[in-house]
Amino acid sequence: MGKHFWPLFIIVAALGAAAVWTQTPRYVTCLPDGMRSAFRSLVRNIYDLPSNVKMPEKPDTSEPVLLGGGTVTVNPAQDAAPQATAHAQEPKTTVKVQEPTPTVQTQEPPSPGKGKVEITPRFAAPADIKGVKVVSVASAEWCVLMRSTPIEALDEKPLGTASGGRFFLIERRARAATGKTLIGNFTPKKLSQPVQINSRYALCLSGSPDELTTAQRHALKMYYQLRGEALDHLEEIRKTKGDSASPFHRKLLEAERIRDFRAKELSQMTSLSGEQKAVELSELEKLKAKAAEIRAQHENWKRAHSAQISDPTRDPHYQELVQEYRSYAKSLPAGLAVE
Repeated sequence: MGKHFWPLFIIVAALGAAAVWTQTPRYVTCLPDGMRSAFRSLVRNIYDLPSNVKMPEKPDTSEPVLLGGGTVTVNPAQDAAPQATAHAQEPKTTVKVQEPTPTVQTQEPPSPGKGKVEITPRFAAPADIKGVKVVSVASAEWCVLMRSTPIEALDEKPLGTASGGRFFLIERRARAATGKTLIGNFTPKKLSQPVQINSRYALCLSGSPDELTTAQRHALKMYYQLRGEALDHLEEIRKTKGDSASPFHRKLLEAERIRDFRAKELSQMTSLSGEQKAVELSELEKLKAKAAEIRAQHENWKRAHSAQISDPTRDPHYQELVQEYRSYAKSLPAGLAVE
């Protein structure tokens, strides 16, 4: 022990002196406020330091809480009872954190000793548009025909017309000289090849028919089927100047067709005897009298309903169709019943 005492003593003393020399400022900050002030005055007197030289202050042991984004405000906790000095109250610390991405991460709430944390998200993601809604032709996935619409093959060969209320699944769109052409199939798919229609009389929708209930699909079909019939009837009234509005119009057309057919047939019967020919002529006169009677009823009705003829929307059958298709509107989702 005596052989190694002095070397070990010298080494320990050197390390202790180095520790005291380098760590004294840190130890000083841990002293109570009264002792720390006395030590500062002693050091200034020993080293003859001016009063504007800054001495070590008590370090802020609170750590800023850094979250995903926004502004974080931390109130440092007090570990001991406040001292009766001007340095007992420490200021609040505010840390600005810049978030590189727009996502907002969920953070655990701070402990009571950490203070209050406030985070304001940058933006919220927009909600996806789902369900059956009226959309533009460019973004439509299917449509319902609002009235009678011509159908064409892809080579523009006419395939007849489709009545209002038919559902059409859109596969693609093409610009035609007369407007926007929709290419696809009707439901249920009765044609093996796709067909094309003009979007002029189509109500373009998002989603698919399967997103509607059975009652809603039926109401949508009947609404536009009856609406199409009402518009076709109104157009027919305007073309015929009110003749088709008369309840005797169709009867008159049928009576005159039969009368003309029998007259033409009788004129070709050259082999009839006098008695047989007289019977046929008597029957023809009856047909002529019946047609004349119906025409008189028709003309009388037109004179009595001249105001209705000048305003075709006052037609009873048209008003009946309007009332019927509007009754289905209350069963449809908002926005799908278009007048």
